Amino acid sequence: PRQMSKILVIDDDDVTLKLVTLYLTRAGYAVEECVDGIRALSAITMAPPDLIISDVQMPVLDGYGLLSALRAQPATEAIPLILLTAHADHEGFRKSMKLGADDYLTKPVDRQELLDAVAARLARARAGAAAGARSGDGSNAPAASTAPAAAATPAPPADDVSKFTRLTDYTLVRKVAEGGMSSIYLADQKSTGRRVVLKMIPLRKGVAQDVINRFVQEYAMLERLHHRNIVEIYAQGFNDDHLYIAMEYFQHGSLSDLLQGALPEATCFDYAAQIARGLEAAHQAGIVHRDLKPDNIMVRADHSLALTDFGIAKDLNSATSMTVHGEVLGTPSYVAPEQALGQPVGPAADVYSLGVMLFQMLTGRKPYQANDPQNILYQHVNSPIPKLPDDLAQWQDLINFIMAKQPQARPSDASAVLACLRALGFE
Repeated sequence: PRQMSKILVIDDDDVTLKLVTLYLTRAGYAVEECVDGIRALSAITMAPPDLIISDVQMPVLDGYGLLSALRAQPATEAIPLILLTAHADHEGFRKSMKLGADDYLTKPVDRQELLDAVAARLARARAGAAAGARSGDGSNAPAASTAPAAAATPAPPADDVSKFTRLTDYTLVRKVAEGGMSSIYLADQKSTGRRVVLKMIPLRKGVAQDVINRFVQEYAMLERLHHRNIVEIYAQGFNDDHLYIAMEYFQHGSLSDLLQGALPEATCFDYAAQIARGLEAAHQAGIVHRDLKPDNIMVRADHSLALTDFGIAKDLNSATSMTVHGEVLGTPSYVAPEQALGQPVGPAADVYSLGVMLFQMLTGRKPYQANDPQNILYQHVNSPIPKLPDDLAQWQDLINFIMAKQPQARPSDASAVLACLRALGFE
């Protein structure tokens, strides 16, 4: 059998790195990852790959510098290299071609465009190696290797869980939720014996690219967050039909299940502090959740809480944006005024959503209610902050602070909320 093609992917952006790796591994390539040009140069020198895909904008040694260094060495000068950029322009294209790039793709990465470019460059490299072998001078060409055949069009997703036959390490038990493009399944992991939750999206024609991008981004962000008050994730993978994330299972449901009325004050502030601690870990990593609500706060047997569903979270450290200006993301009853207006949001938006949940925990009702979601959004922006009942009036100033209409008038992030709670004798 002919050797599988080995591809090195280099990018300091987690989302792009994971997405490109996913596309290539699913197509049958052997993929290695690297997060900066310096480490990549060392890895390439020790074990040259069949093809390199590199971001242009990276610290210390960028894609252009890496390309120049590789083309200057006889051992690496013939390795095909594809550059990725978030800023497509004529000058950048001409520079990359002058330096010897084999192709130049723009972000966000399109799956088919990427696979077509990779297959073409590998085919050209194989042809060059074969010609060199016939002429007796092929020492500098990369080893001939075989790109896999184009993958068959994935079958449509099956509703019957028994039809998921290629999740080799998981036995699906039942579907527990359906939302947007994702499905949530309860499953047993064979290798560990633990019960897990699988969040899955179909990999088939018609699934929007941004849905796949957000799904990969969710895993990339959660992989960086290890905190008691954030859901634990175990793995990401895919089969012929679906992409999935395996994560912690919460037998006791969500905070929403507990909110059948007002909760005891001590419980309200204990829960608020736990949510804030999870948020603090996210905010310190540069991540804004953007969809905080009781349904996304899970409850363990020991009454500890964990934030989950980072599907529309924003990574402030990433140059890749999947949010269109003016697009309203989040759940109407819990979004901050700036979210309701489709404006850019920061950690203060999560603070507002936490304030809404604290109000609901204390009173047993949401601060703004209407049958029309647009009406609720209008109230977040324009209506006064609702008053707490007289027996809870001592917490009104805190609610007013956390739910201030202008983000700059609120605590700046979850750390500032925790400081307020400590000052009040909680946390």
